[in-house]
Amino acid sequence: MEDWIAARGVWPIDDEPGGAPIPDRVLADAGLSLMAKGLLALLLAKQGQPVNPYEDAYEDEADIRSAVDELIAAGLAVRVQR
Repeated sequence: MEDWIAARGVWPIDDEPGGAPIPDRVLADAGLSLMAKGLLALLLAKQGQPVNPYEDAYEDEADIRSAVDELIAAGLAVRVQR
């Protein structure tokens, strides 16, 4: 499956790829699953570059799709054309 997503909005970046912090408000959001928070961490580590969350994933496609939908509904990610 292919479904490219990217973090939405302005996020702090770090000189080191993968060093982007995740805001406490997101980590404390009880409305987001642990999988969605992990996926957001991946998006932030890519610092604006689109990600295909299904690529090389061993998680179930339905679970990934659910996490993507959570992030989009929360306004934290958008689907993009690649």
